[in-house]
Amino acid sequence: MGKSTSPSKHQCLLTLPCTVLLSEVGKRYHAFPKGTFRTRFAPPAVPCSMLSHIKAHPLTWTWTMKAGPKAGKSFTVPTVPTSCRKDSPKAIMWIVSIFHAFKSQLTPCALDPATGWVLPTYVKVYQNNMLIHLRGQQAHPVAKPSSPPSHPRAQPGIPSHPTGNRPLAEIEALRAEIMALHAKFQAFKTSFKSDLSSSPSPPPSPCTAPTVVPPNPPSPSTTSTSSMVEEGKAHSNHPWLQEIIDSPRCPPLFKHINSSMVPNYSHALPDDVQLSIVVMFGSGLPPWHLGFNSNSNLCVANIGLADSIIIMFLIHGDLSIYPCIPSPIG
Repeated sequence: MGKSTSPSKHQCLLTLPCTVLLSEVGKRYHAFPKGTFRTRFAPPAVPCSMLSHIKAHPLTWTWTMKAGPKAGKSFTVPTVPTSCRKDSPKAIMWIVSIFHAFKSQLTPCALDPATGWVLPTYVKVYQNNMLIHLRGQQAHPVAKPSSPPSHPRAQPGIPSHPTGNRPLAEIEALRAEIMALHAKFQAFKTSFKSDLSSSPSPPPSPCTAPTVVPPNPPSPSTTSTSSMVEEGKAHSNHPWLQEIIDSPRCPPLFKHINSSMVPNYSHALPDDVQLSIVVMFGSGLPPWHLGFNSNSNLCVANIGLADSIIIMFLIHGDLSIYPCIPSPIG
């Protein structure tokens, strides 16, 4: 069987994106018209915990026909949420945060001038493309080619039956050859055992010491290092992050910082950081910009894009309790 082909790509018209029908959602990638974005928008890599939730809870919505011959019949359509409640699962809140990152990069032509909302045609194209992106992230690795079935070998003393189109005479000749080889092997094994029992055992070599194996060797530890990772817990060497995580004003995207994340410090945030927060320490120290790049790595820098800032924090207290905050770079 051949590999499954990826959805085809299509460039929408220069002035308006295509209309994505419900029956076509997730089947064809639509490139947005030129001039839609102020800067480049690229969907980020999806964390494994998010993919696990999406796999267990597929992203769909159900609508019911109200009139016509199919009135009362319900249909399930794949989708990507663009809004959620405060008690929604973290995976849904993370996906909604990505939609707001997409919205922040749009030019005014894609927004309703009266409400500031994204026009429905652009939302549908975004949902279609994001669904294709999530499916690509969930794609299973290519299965290994199956090995040809192994045929059981004929055992001595067990009659075998002719199979396929092999002549009966050839099969009988093979059986006779196998029986002869088996008899020779048995004779050699008996002779070897008798020679071994009659010959004296060689003295132990003075250069080699016997290897002592404990009767009950300790079993290796089965504790997985991944079980030590705590979501919503800052790395022990970066305790200043915990005040941000615990804040009720912390965006959902930054709630997923865990105890294994070590910030990557640089002079300026990478270009693929879509959303960022600003942390101010006071006492004349310069602010820090925090954000996730397309590889889901936590980046910290002195300089960031003003358009990507969504909130600012002020770290309170004596700075001596934050000994691991590096000095300003550059």
